[in-house]
Parts: sequence; C-alpha cells; structure tokens
Amino acid sequence: MRNVGASWLWAAALGVAGCGASDDGGESIPVAADAGLDADAAKSPEPGPDPDAAVAAPDAEAPAPDAAPEPDAAPPPPGLAVLGDGAHTVDAVDLKRIAGRLEGLDEPRDLGINPEAPEQLWILNQAQESMVVVFDHGEPGQRARKYRSRGGTHFMPRGAGLAFGQPGFMATVHEESEITQPTTPEDFMGPTLWPTDLELFDAGHASHLDMLHNSPDAVGIAWDTGNAYWVFDGYHRALARYDFGRDHGPGQEDHSDGEVLRYAEGEVGYVENVPSHLAFDAASKLLYVADTGNGRVAVLDTQTGRRGRPIFPNYDGGTQYHVNDADIRTLVDGLERPSGIALHDGVLFVGDNGTSKLYAYDLDGRLLDWLDLGSHVRAGGLMGIEVDAQGRVYVVDGVGDAVLRISAR
Repeated sequence: MRNVGASWLWAAALGVAGCGASDDGGESIPVAADAGLDADAAKSPEPGPDPDAAVAAPDAEAPAPDAAPEPDAAPPPPGLAVLGDGAHTVDAVDLKRIAGRLEGLDEPRDLGINPEAPEQLWILNQAQESMVVVFDHGEPGQRARKYRSRGGTHFMPRGAGLAFGQPGFMATVHEESEITQPTTPEDFMGPTLWPTDLELFDAGHASHLDMLHNSPDAVGIAWDTGNAYWVFDGYHRALARYDFGRDHGPGQEDHSDGEVLRYAEGEVGYVENVPSHLAFDAASKLLYVADTGNGRVAVLDTQTGRRGRPIFPNYDGGTQYHVNDADIRTLVDGLERPSGIALHDGVLFVGDNGTSKLYAYDLDGRLLDWLDLGSHVRAGGLMGIEVDAQGRVYVVDGVGDAVLRISAR
C-alpha cells in the first residue's frame, strides 16, 4: 500500500492531547418553453434558439433535474494537541529548549529517555565520541554530565543513533567507515552494547559490553528483544538485525555467539550526515524506517524473508547471513529527507530534515497533523525524536546543537 505523505485523507481524530539549567461551473440558464420557430427553422434538423425567445434572468437559476446533490465537504480534522491542533505553527504549542552547548551538546544526532530512570535524558553526540546525560531534564534544577573516555574513537566514533534495550542495556551505532584502530579494516564498524548503570558507563573501551561488526556508516538503531537490535546499515544500504547474544563483559572481545541477519540490501537509501532512525513495534513485528535517501517512510515485515548466502566478510565468527525476499513497502512517500522517527500510542512521529517539519501519521500512513519548526530549527537540523510518557515530543537540532521539547498548551 502506498500513501502520499502530504495527503489529507484523515483518520479518526486523535486528541494526543552537570552544567546548570537550560532556557532557552458553469451556470445553467434555462430557455423559456414557448419560444416559437419560423417555418424554415422548423425544417432544420438541429435548430438553434429563436433570437426573440425570452431568456430567464440569471437569478432564476434552477438545478438540472437529474443532478446529484453535492456532498458536504469533509470537516477539517482537529489534529493532535501536542502538534498544535492543526495550527501548524510553534505559537500553538509550548516549545522549550532542554539542552544546548552549555550542557555539552556537540553535533547531537539522537536521544533517548532511560526507561528505568525517566529523569535521565541521554543525548548522543557525533563529535567528541561522547554521550551527554541530562538529569531532571526540563526541571528548574536540571544538570548535565558529558561522558567520554579512552577507546571512544573505536567504540563510539561519530555516534548516529542510540536505543535502550532490556533493563540495564543500551546500544549505539556510528556513521563511520574509516579505520578506527590499527588492527581492523575500514568496513569493520558495527553497533556497540553498553550498560545503563552510570557508575559503570564511560563511553569508552572499559565499559563497553559487546560489539559486532560490518555495518559501517550505520545511522539508525531500534531495540527488538533481549540483546537484539535493528540497524540501518548505510554502507550496504540495508537493514540488519544484530543479536549480541550473551554480552562478553566490560572491555572483553568474544563475539562468537553473535548473530547478524541482513535484510533488504540496496532497498533503502543512505544520505551522508543525516541519520535514518528506526522504530520497532514489538506487537506487530514491523520495523518503521526513515528511509532518508528515498524520501519515504518504509515498513519492513520482519517475519518475512528466507535465508540466503552467508555474509562475507564475517569478522566475528558467529552466524551471519542475508535474508532474501523480505516484505518491505512504502508507508509514506513524498518527503524530502525523513530522519527522526518515533512510535507512541499508535502515532508515528516523523521529522523531515530537509524542511524542518514534524509530521504525525497513523499506522496506515494517513497524515494526522504537522508542525513547522523552521523558525527554531534550520533546514538540515531536525534529527532524532523521542516521546515521553506524558506524550511530549523531544527533537534533536543537530545544526543548532540543541534538544527541544514540544508540549500541548
């Protein structure tokens, strides 16, 4: 099924509803019945009207007898409260700057709220191999801390996406296809598994729990189950499922129990320096994809496909193979550069990096509402998206080095 993203086929209305603190026709005219014709005109097979015939005034309009009544125009939808109820401007919402350079943001690309500690907002920087955690985010006493450490140039280089997993775990992916350590090749990079315990996490070699390989220029990640995550592999223009299996422990290097399945190779499009984020629906087993290079939101049915040839090279020694003929389809088309994506209560939020517009769709791809953030986020800036338990939407501005929170008024 293919639905144009800008289509106004509306669904049922949804009322969705430390560094210091941040501020920041024509008309038919009938001819009189008794017009009369002269004798010559009566012989004509296609007579014209008598010029002396009385013509009814325009205001004496009568509808054609067989004309169907014009249907009532569909009323405009109410939109979503969090996006301004159809107003489409930031004046209709509460927009708050949560974090910026003061908190340590440097080319941020993605963010996530720790499900075990929702007062923690984690923000992944592409620069400096670093992660910023904002504590009590949005509150007057919020504070922030930047994490970076030795070995980050390999385990967290050019961070592009993060995803919280099962309790105690989080994973990152990296837009990197260069050599990051002397003993490994250019195409070695892949996702890294981390602890969420901030007494252990340091964003470097010592605290990483596992790493799998051969998805360079990865620009999106979403948790599936256990220690399995979906990755947007920019280098191979593919979607890959990485299962770390049992983690190897902090700072270790046994990757032999990992499993990598590569789907839809060549069917998604990578755009350099623009994340292609993912959202996984555990109930339906559908993976929603911000397919940046193809200007669409795609859906991968992860229950489809058949096992193909092994992946080569296999740097880890575990099970790795291609999955052929999986069902991937277009849900929303006609976007410029979709980047951020988040699924919350049956609503799919999508940020267009090219236009600075934030869209909301139902799961059939029907547009519900949209918000123009162009007055606050320059084109090229809109990236990661997160939604909290209250339905407030957080967005990354990767150009302005900021995180903004959008709430209903």
